[in-house]
Amino acid sequence: MFFDTIGYMNDDQLDDLKQFIDSRISQSEARFDDKIEKLRREMHDGFAGVGEAIDEGQTQTDKAANDLERRLANLEHQAAA
Repeated sequence: MFFDTIGYMNDDQLDDLKQFIDSRISQSEARFDDKIEKLRREMHDGFAGVGEAIDEGQTQTDKAANDLERRLANLEHQAAA
């Protein structure tokens, strides 16, 4: 295939092999870059979701704290009366 009858590659065969290897490496790099980009997008979306969940949890905690403060103020007012 790549070897001539004495077992060595001639210049044309060597150039063909280099081109083949270069092509395969380029294809592998392109697939790897695509996978990295997909992972980057997934991580970005995931972190955005975590931030939203934290904000929602903080909002609910603030509402509950405000409600408890209001109820405590009402009880204190009733107890003073």
